[in-house]
Amino acid sequence: MLVPLIWFIGSHFDSAVYPATIPISHMTAVQIYRGYVRFVGVGAIATAGIFGIVRSLRVVAGSFAIALRVFRKSEAVTEERTDRDIPMISIFLGVVIGAIGVAMLLGHLAASWSVVAIGLALTLVFSFFFTSVAANAIATTARNPVSGMTMLTIIISCAVLLRFGLSGTTGMFFVMAIAGMVCTALSVSGQAITDLKTGYWLGSTPSAQEKVKFLGVVAAAIVVGLTVVMLARTFQFGEALPGDLRPVLASPQASIMKALVEGFMSHQPIAYLLFGAGAMITVVLEMLGQPSLIFALGMYLPLELNTPALVGGFLSHYLNKRSEKTGGQTGKTIRERGVIIASGLMAGGALGGVLGAAFRLVPGYREDLIKTPFYSNNAVSQIVSALLFVGLCVYVWFGSLKKVSAEKQEQ
Repeated sequence: MLVPLIWFIGSHFDSAVYPATIPISHMTAVQIYRGYVRFVGVGAIATAGIFGIVRSLRVVAGSFAIALRVFRKSEAVTEERTDRDIPMISIFLGVVIGAIGVAMLLGHLAASWSVVAIGLALTLVFSFFFTSVAANAIATTARNPVSGMTMLTIIISCAVLLRFGLSGTTGMFFVMAIAGMVCTALSVSGQAITDLKTGYWLGSTPSAQEKVKFLGVVAAAIVVGLTVVMLARTFQFGEALPGDLRPVLASPQASIMKALVEGFMSHQPIAYLLFGAGAMITVVLEMLGQPSLIFALGMYLPLELNTPALVGGFLSHYLNKRSEKTGGQTGKTIRERGVIIASGLMAGGALGGVLGAAFRLVPGYREDLIKTPFYSNNAVSQIVSALLFVGLCVYVWFGSLKKVSAEKQEQ
């Protein structure tokens, strides 16, 4: 709705309307989306994140109460094995050591100690409050609003640090360092709560899971760091640069974060009107009792990413209805198998992208070596791609129901 609305309002202007750089009358639908609509989506995501923080305040207060009881008693609140966590003093020492590491990192970015102190405070505050939002979102909806929380971190950090005279390239690196650490905290918290939720179902001891999780974080940090370096050597992120022949890797979240940081730290005009429009959409959705974060993500993500997500949503909806209709353990199995199959497809797609990037680093490798005979024929290629996509959807549907058929045969 927003793309044609913006075209209708601004197509008669002969000059560009900020933040776009060309007149709306010369823009395609994709350019209107990139120049205007995604900023509305950013405002909506950020506001939805604020609502999430407000909702999680009760959880945060409860966590403080538990921590205070532990410090007073100097022992675990409960003797139940399945409620036993890492000692609170160990967690506190870990936070202190982590804070020292963050301060050392920020101190190497050519900023004053007052700015480093502000950056450290922003990192700790955002990580503390936003991880509770991420953990609660994962526990209740199985969705982690990492990008929205990270963008809200960027907006607030830029606004604060500009007051302390930080700008330009140094300011960009400084803000992205804060955002990167907060984003990592969000991702780890979401994965940790998923592991703990699974462990609760299986009767595991939380403290044992948490100790192993530290090793997993170290391994993930190494692998993810090397993967990002490999992708950066192989692809351009977001948009093509003049003279750069590397293929472009679509990265909408990274592109919008880059645009936000560059806009703030270069003292360019900020599209507050677009952010405000997105914020008002979120407020209206909250007043209507609708899931504002999911709607905001749908506004923000481009159509090529939204379309398969929409198809997946339909599959999930009808499989859940089938699960409820069947009932009992059989119905529960339908839902669980659907989630497992979909998760496998997501993980496989991500690994496939990394593998494709790795091939490009091999000397003598050319894409011509793996092109299908009909690759250059656009009509045939699109038809084959559509059929394969439909085949995946059929596989998800019947794969989820496979267990049901086997149980009926046994009965």
